[in-house]
Parts: sequence; structure tokens; C-alpha cells
Amino acid sequence: MLPLHINMIGKAIVIAGGGRIATRRLKTVLNQGATITVVSPEVSSDMLELMTSHSIDWKRKKVEPEDVKAAFLIILATDHPETNKRIAATATAHQLVNVASEAKLGNVYVPKIINKGKITVSVSTNGASPSHTIKLANQIDGLIDDQIVKEIDGLYQKRRGEGEGE
Repeated sequence: MLPLHINMIGKAIVIAGGGRIATRRLKTVLNQGATITVVSPEVSSDMLELMTSHSIDWKRKKVEPEDVKAAFLIILATDHPETNKRIAATATAHQLVNVASEAKLGNVYVPKIINKGKITVSVSTNGASPSHTIKLANQIDGLIDDQIVKEIDGLYQKRRGEGEGE
């Protein structure tokens, strides 16, 4: 797997599912500037609160291939593994697909993301163990102190002033 940081501004994301895992995925993509649609007959109270406060489009139905046709990123997190598998199989070669119930059916994993100032670190166990991913991310998070965050933020401002970018 090649770890990339992708600019999601203006991209379409479809999240199929409304439970705990779908809510966690929604939190991950929420502030990335994408157009997000949730497809699920029901959603948890936590997800409903996020969707309401961020004006997320909700299709109150079971996901079908047509629902993901225009998506750049498809997140399949229903509680029906067969549905996730069926929808994943309809994705095109140009779509990114994350299947929460069976990672190998997709072509991307959603890492644990640490953001501190201009520092972004993503941690993944390539679908092997979400609990270990969280544990590792918490350890790494503890290594990033306020001083390095301030230093990197200052360097970012300096480079922007010189017209350079990363």
C-alpha cells in the first residue's frame, strides 16, 4: 500500500452505513472539503448529529450501485458484509473503495490520522488490527510536542512567503 495524502476538496464521497464504524469514517472525512452523502435506512444518533450540523446529504435507503456511481471515494460500512461486497464489486477502476467489514475487497484503507498544526501523520496496520492502529497512533501523537508544531507552522509560513509549496 502506498500512503498518500489526497486533496479531497470538491470530491464526492459516499458512505454506506449508519452505525459506529460509518460514523467514525464520517468523522475522518468531515472537514476535508468533500461533498459527502450517507446512504443508509437508519443512522445512529451520533451520526445524525454530525450530518445535521454539517449539512450532509442523507439518502434513507439501502445502498445500490447507482448511489456510488459518481463517487470518488466509496466507504462501505454497512452491517451486511454481502451488501458491502456486492457494491465494492461494482466500483470502477478509477474509484477509491474502503470496505470496513473486509479490507481486502477495497483498494484503500482509512488510516488513523493525527493532525497537529501543519503536521499530518497517518497510521495503518493495513487492515490487520484497528485496535493496534489506534494504540500506535496514540503513541506517535505523544511524540509530537508543541515546540515542533510551532516550528513546522513557522517554516510553512516562511515557504509560503517564498512562493514554494510541498
